Amino acid sequence: MVLVEDTLILTQILQLPRQVYLQSDVESVLVGMKGQFLSYSKGQLVVDGDDGGHRMENPFGVVSDWERHVLARGAPMYRTMLRKV
Repeated sequence: MVLVEDTLILTQILQLPRQVYLQSDVESVLVGMKGQFLSYSKGQLVVDGDDGGHRMENPFGVVSDWERHVLARGAPMYRTMLRKV
């Protein structure tokens, strides 16, 4: 769970142009994290990199152990990118 205080601190220290990458194998968890970041960032973060479907490719080209595990069992990974404005 993303804490309000963590979101506010992260948004304040994030220098332009910076992004926050969110990823989960549970779509409702990703939607919740994205919603919290957007609502508690006081308008300083916007969606940058998903079409609302949360199925964007991994932008880093490096797969985490968990991502590898999820994809190996044929399950989807849900992702979004937020950008500081």
